[in-house]
Amino acid sequence: MADAQTAVRVKTALVNNVELGTLPIDVQASGGVVTLHGTVAEEAQVERALAVARGVAGVARAVSELKIGEPEPSVDRGDQTLPALAPRPEEGPVRLIGAGISVRRTNPSGDGLAHALSIGPLLRLRPRNGLGATVAFNWTDTEIETSPGGQPGLAALQLRPVMAGAEYGFVRGRLAAGLSLVGGYSFNSLDVDTRVAGAGRAVAVGNSFVWRPGASLWYDVAPRFGINLFGGYLFARPKVTFASDTAVVTHRLRANAVVLSVGAAYWIF
Repeated sequence: MADAQTAVRVKTALVNNVELGTLPIDVQASGGVVTLHGTVAEEAQVERALAVARGVAGVARAVSELKIGEPEPSVDRGDQTLPALAPRPEEGPVRLIGAGISVRRTNPSGDGLAHALSIGPLLRLRPRNGLGATVAFNWTDTEIETSPGGQPGLAALQLRPVMAGAEYGFVRGRLAAGLSLVGGYSFNSLDVDTRVAGAGRAVAVGNSFVWRPGASLWYDVAPRFGINLFGGYLFARPKVTFASDTAVVTHRLRANAVVLSVGAAYWIF
């Protein structure tokens, strides 16, 4: 249905164009990729038709199958009818929302924090050329090796951010890339190692606001399945409480980190 609507919008834009409106140009759409068929008089009209198609909402890429020759005689614009739309392949998804998982490597920049691997959810929205909305999770884990006072932290810090923002995307066939800036709220927790005694251990953590610039690369290996590479920098400053026999203190922990991940997602619909 999404491809059919896109094809109708492109055909309407071509018909309403003064230069191209009477030319026999047919439109097919599949997965956001629009293909133009027909005959035009010159190369300039090919470029013009592609430019018009790329400017229509929902078009990820425009491809020309136009031939240069003598177009059929012009017809009255009022009598012109839209051609039959190319059906979407039965096995092809609409590609609105994809879900999957990713494995992340976190390299914290704060003192007393250790590198760690984590697994988290991955959500993919329809790829597009230009600016659009995006969502991100970038769940990360790290070990608190020492407290700000230099004592053993004896706990694992888990950041579970839920973020939304904007992404500028580039789509070329099966390949899609994007630069994004997102922000949101992180639901944080501690996994305290109670098997080992130690003064100054981390005992509690509060939730915090986070934000993250990043870059991603997607490749669709199948109509419904794609793989992802991601790199970004997560800014996070949660409040962590450390306790000893003599004092309980709370510090804002500098949990900023470089996040690198690889993942896979399946188009749900």
